[in-house]
Amino acid sequence: MIKRLLIIALSFGLCHTTFAQKINKSQNDEIAPKIVFNKTVHDFGKVTQYAPAWCEFRFYNRGKSPLIISDISASCGCTVPSWSKAPVMPGDSGIVQVNYATSETGTIDKVVDVFSNATKKPVSLKLIGKVIEK
Repeated sequence: MIKRLLIIALSFGLCHTTFAQKINKSQNDEIAPKIVFNKTVHDFGKVTQYAPAWCEFRFYNRGKSPLIISDISASCGCTVPSWSKAPVMPGDSGIVQVNYATSETGTIDKVVDVFSNATKKPVSLKLIGKVIEK
């Protein structure tokens, strides 16, 4: 009899905990920040060697709480990102600017990963094009 009561109590506790977690998760999803970029690929086309090459990626917070970009990492040292450090409020936007060093000729195929409190995985921004001799 005691075993049955213990099993029933444990079962009720597990079901209640699982249900509460589902509710909390859906509530968190409703109020979480949401990052949306105007584009995720920038094509420089043909760029002359040593010419300035930079681009901007505008992002928007389509969620209901402040969006914070915690870090941005580039695939190599020739790609230098800068971004809005202040929290981006719901409905507002920010900019990720990327400068690309054109000292070497050849194909541009770089990735910049944006880490924020909106997603567990980073958002990848891609740079493509070609640096041609001066």
